[in-house]
Amino acid sequence: KKMAEAHAEIILRVERDQLAHTHDHSPKLIWETLARVHCACGPGTRMALQRKLLTATKEVAESMSSWI
Repeated sequence: KKMAEAHAEIILRVERDQLAHTHDHSPKLIWETLARVHCACGPGTRMALQRKLLTATKEVAESMSSWI
């Protein structure tokens, strides 16, 4: 019963274009599929995050502890 409720909750909360990823009966598998589809984890994302880290600068009025 709880799995059916979780399945229904997921289906009610996803947008129409995401329904294609909800055809499995297991809410766990649906959740993992949605996470995999929407996860930005390619090499471009890694490069962008590395660039953001390497070019980060502290503002003059910002304390060092809050910047870190």
